[in-house]
Parts: sequence; structure tokens; C-alpha cells
Amino acid sequence: MTLAAFILGTIIAMIIGCAFHFWKGGGVKWLLVYNLFAIIGFWLGHFLGKILKIQYLMLGPTYLGFALFTCLVVLIGGYWLSMASIETATDKLKKK
Repeated sequence: MTLAAFILGTIIAMIIGCAFHFWKGGGVKWLLVYNLFAIIGFWLGHFLGKILKIQYLMLGPTYLGFALFTCLVVLIGGYWLSMASIETATDKLKKK
């Protein structure tokens, strides 16, 4: 893995995170969270693709196909988990 491949992969992941933020909206906090999810998912997918030897859409030394798939899965899963709300006891009393 070269430094150029690492930088390119991180930029690709951040483009996906920014596109997801453009689609779902939110403030700067959500932009940072989506980019973090995208970067973690992308590199997790790259290393899983390397371990499992899934060579789909290779981009130099980067396992791009599996990295993109895992990036989207982690991004959507992280979005879904971040939308959970905690209902406190006072909120329950206000509803009654």
C-alpha cells in the first residue's frame, strides 16, 4: 500500500461521505460523522477484500469494489444507528 493509494482511497471515501450528507442533509457535525463512517467503512472493506482475496474493481493496490460496498454498508448502518433516540422518564410523563 503506497501513500498515494491511501490518500486516493481516503478522498474517494470522503466523496461518498459528502454525497451521503448532500442526500440526507444536516449540519457540520453530521458531515464529519458521515465522513468518519465512510472512511472507516472504506478501509475496513479494503482490508477485508485483501484478506478474503475479493478482486473486484481493483484500483492499483486498492480493493475498490469491496471497499465501496463496505463503505456504503457502514455509512447506511451508522446513519440508521445514529437516528435512535433516548426517551427519558420525564419525556414519558409528558406524553401521558
